[in-house]
Amino acid sequence: MDKAPLILLLLSGLLVGALFLSRLSERLRTPDILWFMFLGLLLGPSGLGILSGDSLMGTGHVFLLGAVFLVLYEAGLRTRVDRVRDHGIAIALLVTLGLLITSILLAAAVHFLFGLTYFEGLLLGAILSTTDPASILPILRKLPLPSRVSETLVAESALGDVTGSLLTLFILSLSRPDLSLTRSLGEFSLSVLWGGLSGAVLGGLVIVLATHPKIGLFRHNLPILILSALLAGFGLSLLVHGQALLCAFVLGMVAGQRADSGRDRHSPFSGEAFRTVNNLLAYLASFFIFLVMGTLIPGSSGGISWFRLLALVLFLVLVVRPLVVFSLLPLDRRSRFSVREMGFMSVVRETGIMAGALLGLAHDALPNRASIIVFSVVVGTIAIGALGSAPVARYLGFSGSPESRP
Repeated sequence: MDKAPLILLLLSGLLVGALFLSRLSERLRTPDILWFMFLGLLLGPSGLGILSGDSLMGTGHVFLLGAVFLVLYEAGLRTRVDRVRDHGIAIALLVTLGLLITSILLAAAVHFLFGLTYFEGLLLGAILSTTDPASILPILRKLPLPSRVSETLVAESALGDVTGSLLTLFILSLSRPDLSLTRSLGEFSLSVLWGGLSGAVLGGLVIVLATHPKIGLFRHNLPILILSALLAGFGLSLLVHGQALLCAFVLGMVAGQRADSGRDRHSPFSGEAFRTVNNLLAYLASFFIFLVMGTLIPGSSGGISWFRLLALVLFLVLVVRPLVVFSLLPLDRRSRFSVREMGFMSVVRETGIMAGALLGLAHDALPNRASIIVFSVVVGTIAIGALGSAPVARYLGFSGSPESRP
């Protein structure tokens, strides 16, 4: 029997189920990504056995990598150069040194708590060091915060996804027995260069072909042009062994600057079609990534104590994040964040979609219990952020004036 009709029906059912879960999450005021993950758990090997993570991710994890590609494209769209420039030192410190400190401390914690090797701990620490713009943005919109606090947090989340994913992929490359450290570093640096250049060139071509007075032939076909550029960027990165994730981010950032500057109604980058296609791609990528992540969760805790999982979440939120913020942000003499502002920035630390995606890419190099650890950190940090951010903001005395809102 031909399996194509069954596959199409299954895909249709999954998308309808995703829409239903999104509406349910709105009613319950919970992140829809958690429901997507539970759907994957229900349909995966630990549930009904209809889906498997390996089949969903595809050969060489190409489908999952494509979904991550779309996520980082959206992160690039949200990154504004003026925000990065105004608080560049603080953001750079958080997404480089801050990310390294977080990864190392988490590596030590998972080694001590769960008995993972140092390599596995460092790989898992890099995965968990990424934050989630999709979870942070809804929280920030509801709170009366100074604009520079919200702008720094959003930029950190977007850029941190890139640096965190690159760090994870570099550590993962070290597991190859045929590569020395020097060769791994050289090949990785070359792939980063190819990825960044590909994204910049493709982003520039999109802008020229959509806006140039003479050769801008696709002003009214921007969604198709965007899809073509994304497919070209992903395929080109795979062909030349460039960093596809960096290519996606740079492409999105180039297009995002144009979208921000093209505010007049005649600009194709400020039109509804541009926003619609980006939102659709981000939604589908988010659903797919967390569906895959759900299928990777074992049916049991694998002997892991829930007390230790809670200890890891609290260690990340109450120790690691405050240590990073209060040790690094005072080095930025230009921004001069106050103690209250740094206190709030220490609380907002959601781990989400990028951790789930990177877990899928590194799944073969980690023990099965790593899925339980990532799942617990994602749920725990999102819950703490959603429930604790508003009370902390009130406790720190942030006013509710419109000027202070992000």
